[in-house]
Amino acid sequence: MKKLLILLAAFSLSAAAASAQTTPVKAAHGQHMKGGKMHGDKAPKTPEQRADHAAQALTKQLGLSAAQTAQVRQLHLDRARQMQAHKAQAGTSTGTDKKQHHEAMKAEKAQYEAQLKQILSADQYAKYAQLQADKMAKHKAHRQGMKPGAKQGKS
Repeated sequence: MKKLLILLAAFSLSAAAASAQTTPVKAAHGQHMKGGKMHGDKAPKTPEQRADHAAQALTKQLGLSAAQTAQVRQLHLDRARQMQAHKAQAGTSTGTDKKQHHEAMKAEKAQYEAQLKQILSADQYAKYAQLQADKMAKHKAHRQGMKPGAKQGKS
C-alpha cells in the first residue's frame, strides 16, 4: 500500500512538473509583445494600412462622421508617407542633420495637429487631446520604470 502511495505521489509530481513547462516563452530580443501578438515577425504596414487603422481607431474613439473619417484617413495617409520618408533619411543623418530632422518633425506634428483640429469638432478635439495626454503619461510612466537600476515588475 505504501509503495502504491509513493508511486502515485511521484506520478502526480512529475505530471505537475511537465505541465509547468508548457508556459509561453518570452519575446526574443528585438521583438515586442503588443496586444498579445508578437511583433517583429511580420512585414511593416504600408502608409495606406496605417492611415486606415488610425482613421478607424479615431472613428471608434471620437464618433467621427463618414466625412470626418475620410478627411482623417487622408490626413493620416499624408503623415504616414512623410514619416516613411523621414525614416529613410534618418539612417544617413549626422549630428547636426538629426537636430534639423527633429525640428522638422516637430513642425510637421504641429501642422498635423492644426489640420486635425480643423476636421474635428471642439468636443471631439478636446477628447482627442485628453486621449493623447493619457497616452503620453502612460508612456512616460513606463519609461521611468525601465530606467537602468530600477526594478522591473512582472507583466
